[in-house]
Amino acid sequence: MIRRAFLNSVMAGTAGLMLEGKTRKHLPPKASGPVSVSPKALALHQEAILIDGHNDSLIEHWARKDSYDLGRDLPAYHVDLRRMKAGGLTAMNSMIGDTDLVQSLELWSGMHENLEGHPADFLLMNDPSDIERAKSEGKIALIGQLEGCSLLHNNLRVLREMRRLGLRVAGLTHGQGGGEFDLQGTKSSFGYCAQSDRDRARRETKGLTEFGRAAVRECNRLGIVVDVVHTNDAAFFEAIELSKTPVQFSHGAVFALSPHWRNLTDDQLKALAANGGVIGIAPYSDFIDPVAEKRNMRRVVDHIEYVCERIGDDHVGFGSDYDGTPTTLLIPSYADTPQLTQLMLERGFSEETILKFWGKNFLRTLRRAKSPAA
Repeated sequence: MIRRAFLNSVMAGTAGLMLEGKTRKHLPPKASGPVSVSPKALALHQEAILIDGHNDSLIEHWARKDSYDLGRDLPAYHVDLRRMKAGGLTAMNSMIGDTDLVQSLELWSGMHENLEGHPADFLLMNDPSDIERAKSEGKIALIGQLEGCSLLHNNLRVLREMRRLGLRVAGLTHGQGGGEFDLQGTKSSFGYCAQSDRDRARRETKGLTEFGRAAVRECNRLGIVVDVVHTNDAAFFEAIELSKTPVQFSHGAVFALSPHWRNLTDDQLKALAANGGVIGIAPYSDFIDPVAEKRNMRRVVDHIEYVCERIGDDHVGFGSDYDGTPTTLLIPSYADTPQLTQLMLERGFSEETILKFWGKNFLRTLRRAKSPAA
């Protein structure tokens, strides 16, 4: 999420917690024009199990004090049911909280309102097989995902109750650090930086707290995927070393192509691959390129290609961050995702790699969390 995570100190390049509903101002990315989708690309896209690593729609509806109903046409948002269906969405990690437990319970209620209000369109993912069932039935599986665990208040019992509600992916932090209930000792930084900044931060920042380490172990025990997005670099490496099952980095991109704190460096990518984890490439313009004129959908493919070349095609996926940022994204909605399939085919990606990118890799992490030997 971009929209709420950082406000007060983003201009200085360090993370600060954003008040809910506030937005940062961005220049809209320059479009490169729509991509013509061939019958071959469309057929492949329709075949894919398409899993989105991160979606902020419910909390954005909360921030605007709007109905949680995603079944309406919602032109003021990135996401609605019509565009989900048009893009062939199979499942999405739906953000249901980070710091406020009461807010989280309300977001869970909003998720269930969609499940109950649109039973022909949505189902709750309790087991990875539910994603395959959603694909076969033409439905969309909603996956409960925390974007921070401060709301647990250092209490693993709350994590266990979240698991009973349907939590399947848990981000350790939304960038917070050093507070009483934060899972890392130092806040995460945000904005552009140099490699030397990251090297220095790794020496000086405090990684996971004692409870943070306990939460990783408990997520492993409960079959919850650990999401290391938003962590500072020290906490990132600690969590990956500690987790016995593959982690997710649900929405970000590649530091070598866009030197942003939220993007993974080459050594982080290698550690992610060694763990069996997956990075979800987010089409947020700042993550994709620091130069506005270079920000387009083809540049998103550069990030996918970089990951595949450096660590293999088992470790890359799609993490939209839809409704988590106020700007138009380089892939504006799920309805535009077939264009990315077309561009990947033009770039020479195999059909199998494209299917892995769209969902097979994230599905594997969910299966491994439930059954580590799978």
